[in-house]
Amino acid sequence: MIWQEVKITMTAAGAERLAAELLRLGVAGWQQESAEELREYLSDPASPFDYADDGLTKQAAGEGTVLTLYLAADEQGAAIIAALQSLLPALRREDAAAAWGALSLSVRQRDSAEWEDNWKQYYKPFKIGRRLVVCPSWEHYDPAPGEKLLLIEPGGSFGTGQHYTTRLCLELLEEYLPERAKLLDLGCGTGILSIGALHLGAAQAVGVDIEAHSAAAARENAARNGYDDSVYRAVWGDVLTDQTLVSQLLGYAGAGGYDIITVNIVADVIMAMSGLFARLLAGAGLVLCSGVIDSRRGDVLAAMRGQGYELLAERAENGWCAFAFRLAQKEA
Repeated sequence: MIWQEVKITMTAAGAERLAAELLRLGVAGWQQESAEELREYLSDPASPFDYADDGLTKQAAGEGTVLTLYLAADEQGAAIIAALQSLLPALRREDAAAAWGALSLSVRQRDSAEWEDNWKQYYKPFKIGRRLVVCPSWEHYDPAPGEKLLLIEPGGSFGTGQHYTTRLCLELLEEYLPERAKLLDLGCGTGILSIGALHLGAAQAVGVDIEAHSAAAARENAARNGYDDSVYRAVWGDVLTDQTLVSQLLGYAGAGGYDIITVNIVADVIMAMSGLFARLLAGAGLVLCSGVIDSRRGDVLAAMRGQGYELLAERAENGWCAFAFRLAQKEA
């Protein structure tokens, strides 16, 4: 299949601002890479790379952040590209402090056959926290005593466990997950957080994603890990606009609601959802938020505190933040 590969170059702060605009355009997934992260990864002795070609070396030597999205070579893809070509100059004018970088755009056609399976050679088993080992479904790994093997097939969805935001959230889950909890994963992607929670002792998990293919990938990954629909469900839709979906999620939780919610998206979406969490939680439940770039940390903290949440813990790595909140009091 022929795709339009769209690359947008900016700073990390610019990427956070642009992410909100991409979601408004209906773009639900993209790849984000920074030269700093790539340098760190290539220099890590534990990384699977033993050779970096000239293109990768050149990318690592650069500066800034690149967002890459793949759009179908059709009218819808062309419309999104046209919208971006109008949007980026407007963002440059908005950026009076010049904090968002070049905001430059390039487009080229790519055949999916070029990369369809090549990336798999770089995705190897790795450990997160004390117990979880994330393992791609095509690899073999013999877990050591006490380790929990989390099998993941990305299937085009976000959530391989390699990004800081996912790792930080899994580490918080290991620390704060209540025993036999009912968990709701908003923006579930591959289901890595909610399936990981089941491995760590949750009794029930529900994932929801705005993309149908992500919900399907999460269900398939749950089955790979031995969880049927009596324990794990995944549905798709927008909880911010679909009240029927919200009612459906409450029905899955049963009496009281969920003990814990995970949401690994972006700051603007977390803040937009913040008023909904209490409706979905049972009593003084927990919310684990990740996907927040450090420049938006204060905004997310203010939004959650304004909704009656107290901060229990915060984790940060390489410019990304994750938080554990508890609802201080739920009105009857």
